[in-house]
Amino acid sequence: MYTLEKIKQHIVDLVNKEYDNEAITIADFSFPPNSEMGDLSLPCFKIAKITGQAPAKIAEDLFKKIKPDKIIAGAKIFGPYLNFIINKNYLSSAVITEIEKAKDQYGNSEELKRKKIMVEFAHPNPFKSFHIGHLRNIILGESLVRIFEARGAKVIRTNYQGDVGMHIAKCLYAFKDVKPENYPESADDRVALLGKCYAAGAKAFEEDEVAKGLIKYINKQIYLGQDKEIKKLWELGKKWSLEKFHEIYERVDTRFDREYMESEIMNDGLKYIQEAFDRGILEKSDGAVVFNGEKHGGDTRVFLNSDGLPTYEGKELGLAFKEFTDFGKLDLCVHNVAIEQISFFKTTFKVEELLAPELFQGKQYHNAYEFVGLKQGKMSSRKGQVVLGNDILNEAVEKIGAIIKEKGELENVSDISERVGVGAVKFAFLKISPFKYLAFDINESISFEGNSGPYLQYTYVRIQSILRKVKGASRKVKGFEELFTEAKEHDLILKMSKYPEIVEAAGKNYDPSEIAKYLFELAQMFNDYYHAVPILKAPEEIKNARLVLIKAVGQIIENGLKLLGIKVVEEM
Repeated sequence: MYTLEKIKQHIVDLVNKEYDNEAITIADFSFPPNSEMGDLSLPCFKIAKITGQAPAKIAEDLFKKIKPDKIIAGAKIFGPYLNFIINKNYLSSAVITEIEKAKDQYGNSEELKRKKIMVEFAHPNPFKSFHIGHLRNIILGESLVRIFEARGAKVIRTNYQGDVGMHIAKCLYAFKDVKPENYPESADDRVALLGKCYAAGAKAFEEDEVAKGLIKYINKQIYLGQDKEIKKLWELGKKWSLEKFHEIYERVDTRFDREYMESEIMNDGLKYIQEAFDRGILEKSDGAVVFNGEKHGGDTRVFLNSDGLPTYEGKELGLAFKEFTDFGKLDLCVHNVAIEQISFFKTTFKVEELLAPELFQGKQYHNAYEFVGLKQGKMSSRKGQVVLGNDILNEAVEKIGAIIKEKGELENVSDISERVGVGAVKFAFLKISPFKYLAFDINESISFEGNSGPYLQYTYVRIQSILRKVKGASRKVKGFEELFTEAKEHDLILKMSKYPEIVEAAGKNYDPSEIAKYLFELAQMFNDYYHAVPILKAPEEIKNARLVLIKAVGQIIENGLKLLGIKVVEEM
């Protein structure tokens, strides 16, 4: 139990002691809008409902009964709210000692201990480009994994990729005409070629009936695997795609325990479609097999088309059973997929629960995040104008490198630029709630001022630079808490005490933006403190106490950025 939680529990015990029942819990507290009103706010509406008294009267009574002690310095009444002032010395000592002891584990908990959670994310399809949408998916998914792990869960990382389907048939239609001697050598050129072939095939499918028929034939052969030439091209194109994808995974510091392919789960999908049909869960309709969702308050969707091939829905059945058995019992499977698939998951979840309630009931969650685009322009992979994820990363790294070179001479500019540039894109994606549309602006993301990754990186570097100037800065200062006399110091420490709650909330809400927002606010408070209060020029004991304080701030920034998938740098 972290300090802030202990303080809340202490007040809960004092308040509930005045009543015969459990009147409040630690979840009932909020924070006043400004520090002058106190540190913790207790709304008295809940107690008023229990007692039948007016909320303002409850606040007045508690104000008289609860006396200051080593944890509570006092209280203030604001109508129906009783705001508590925390003993500054107690808070300072407890929080900073906690951070010094826990280090990179500060903010972590065992809340999800013994829980096994699978997060399925990324989902780029072979033969198609890794675009800006995949970039949001993988950045969000990686952060969620880290947040769940920080809360104590055993997390399994999976990636489901569509290596069969019409998009591949359209690509192979044009790819078959490329001579082997003209195959590119680099991964970038290979995926660029596949992208051009897909665009050409998609255009031919729409405009040429003969081509359309051939593409349909290719599509069926991808499923059947009988045409050796088509199978060979399919395997080669997939190999090229996956090689490039793995380069990107490494670049954004992501890995997977298992990468599922549509082709490997098709037969299982057919098996479960048949079982669901035999049990009356699915039914025939116009030569296809469908789920009549209207009976269950949902949509009607096709699981087996009239050609006898499983649709995405049908293949999802095969995937679900594999995911829930390949790694033992799962407590939760999170599907990190954009909002366009809400109906898809609502339907497939229902069919899976009807098939095997003991396996799936209440254990699947669709993390339906919003779309992403640029502040200007549109994307269209059909026309070959897709915004590539790697291009965004490259541009950010290049621009950051130019800025760093202007600031001074550093030996490892390329490494620093890569970390800061990739981190800048990640922060720009994660600072916006995943449930809101993201209009990405490259120049805004690389700014060293304002709500950005580089601003946080620079704040962390500033702290490390100060600490390097003083030998023994990490030395424990006896009685340091009594040396914090500045209001800004108390505000900083109170903010630091909130970090574990922020991590918990981000996990429960599937929303890393809560951590991003917190880190920006903490960095702002530190920089305000840095400019207003002398650190290295302060008297020796006070200087050492302040060094202990800023070191703790740096630790939280590093911990929080790590949960966002961002690596810090020591200089820039």
